[in-house]
Amino acid sequence: MITAGIIGGAGYTAGELIRLLLHHKETSIDFVYSTSNAGNKLYKIHQDLIGTSEMEFSSDINPEIDVLFLCL
Repeated sequence: MITAGIIGGAGYTAGELIRLLLHHKETSIDFVYSTSNAGNKLYKIHQDLIGTSEMEFSSDINPEIDVLFLCL
């Protein structure tokens, strides 16, 4: 299992990446970082994720991941 983190999670590119990673059986998302949306559910910004994930945007970055995506 590959553990991923995403920085800049509120934009269109991040939304598409989140959708792809949520449906990829070999990947798990550890965090989606956004300073302006920290604490909000992902689906509040990316409405196509309603019913798919209960994840929240994070204000913390976990260095213990396998891959980091920058969607800035």
